[in-house]
Amino acid sequence: MVTRRRLLILGGALTVALASPLLIIQLLEGGEATCDNPPILYGRDECPVCRMIVDYKPSSAAMYVEEFGRRRWYFSDDLGCAAVWYKVVRSRGGRVLAVCARDRVDGQWIDLRSAVVLVTNEYTSMNTGFLAAKPENVDAYRRGEVKWGPPPGKLIKTVSGACLLEKFKYGNDWSVPPGWDEGC
Repeated sequence: MVTRRRLLILGGALTVALASPLLIIQLLEGGEATCDNPPILYGRDECPVCRMIVDYKPSSAAMYVEEFGRRRWYFSDDLGCAAVWYKVVRSRGGRVLAVCARDRVDGQWIDLRSAVVLVTNEYTSMNTGFLAAKPENVDAYRRGEVKWGPPPGKLIKTVSGACLLEKFKYGNDWSVPPGWDEGC
């Protein structure tokens, strides 16, 4: 026979069993995010802006966000999409904890906010030509000394990662509007 006491004990045990994984996840996600190795799944994760499957590593980005009482990663297939999503999150009152991009020269994940954005004629998923590099790797890209991915394209100009995040937005038909970077 199930007594009231046994029912309360079983209910409490069930609550603890169900809540434990959630508490562990919250504790693991509670620390500040870094760009060491975002948990992106190429070929499976979807960009929240253009809805493309993220599968092109050289122009991919990852953003760790806190909004609506939780933290989570978002992934983009192009730095242009990352810039658009950055503004969406902030307009909804969210906090952007990390914005990560692949360094086009060596393939390492870097913080986009302190990176240099290479404006190139190179293929990117949304055809922006935006790629990221550490400041010390810009000249290596210019010389064609890229250690991973396809051969580099032509470097047209550079802007700061912070400028891209604050100023870029797509033009008509997902185009890159001329003069988007004025004042960078």
